[in-house]
Amino acid sequence: MSAALTDDIDDSVIRLGGHKGLEVELLPFGATIRSIRLFGQELTLNYPDPADYQTDQFYLGATAGRVANRIAKGRFELNGVAYQLDCNNGPNHLHGGVTGFNRREWQVLKQQSDSVQLYLRSADGDQGYPGAVQVWQQFRIVDKQLELSFLALSSKDTVLNLTNHCYFNLNNDKLNDGGSSVENHQLQLTATHYLPTDEHAIPTGERRAVAGTAFDFTNAKLVGPALKQQDQQLALANGFDHCFIWQDADAAELKLMAVLSSSQSGRQLEVLSTQPGLQLYTGNFLAAPFAARQGICLEAQGWPDAINQLGFPGTLLKAGELYQQQIVYKFS
Repeated sequence: MSAALTDDIDDSVIRLGGHKGLEVELLPFGATIRSIRLFGQELTLNYPDPADYQTDQFYLGATAGRVANRIAKGRFELNGVAYQLDCNNGPNHLHGGVTGFNRREWQVLKQQSDSVQLYLRSADGDQGYPGAVQVWQQFRIVDKQLELSFLALSSKDTVLNLTNHCYFNLNNDKLNDGGSSVENHQLQLTATHYLPTDEHAIPTGERRAVAGTAFDFTNAKLVGPALKQQDQQLALANGFDHCFIWQDADAAELKLMAVLSSSQSGRQLEVLSTQPGLQLYTGNFLAAPFAARQGICLEAQGWPDAINQLGFPGTLLKAGELYQQQIVYKFS
């Protein structure tokens, strides 16, 4: 696997599918999912002008990397060497830094009517990370599901944790014109534990059972009432911004993580992944042109700050080893 990045900036919209009801629009900038429509109904937040993604602050539909989520103080040690990354989220490093993968122009390697493969090379030392990393990401429509497949190789031992940052809203009102909140959505998560965080959204190291708490989505329930429950963790994050965890899952197997549905539209989304965690973010800090809680993120990923947390599933990628992960969004 090898490819060279082009110097030409390709900001054209890539359109996939449509013949079975599911249509997806992608941007090479940030390997971004710009739009997902089922039988014409928009299911994600987006900007009307593709150029707006150049200044987006919300990671709207973007590929987050090298390391999705947060690394405490932007610091970690690997093979006896200390590394300092950009701190772009208060005292922490978030979603790969100031110029993460969401700010890069990915190369289009191969495109068909229902699939596209994108490529990115991240140089040794990029944003402070060790190793030159090559990433191949495929987006493929199969019937009414969108499959995201990630492959990566590094020249040195490094850390890698890739995800997509779509904001879903399954209601059938107009999303980008005062559209309704996701608080009327029902959510089910198959995880029995989650990671509590400190005031800077860094995991404390505890693995807390969801049973009997606002975080218990093991049976489908409305998002709005859960957000209104009295819980110190919700107060710290102004809502849900927490990683739900699967502790004993087979890393090679796709598993059902989340089911999101809207009774208003009758639409449903299932999220499946090989990843060991899923970050639930209820759009707490969305702002103009959107509104807080107008979208919900279900980000399948490795556990946050794993490189610094004893006993967390590793996000270490050894030199020459193949990184493989998959995320599936299944709509009905």
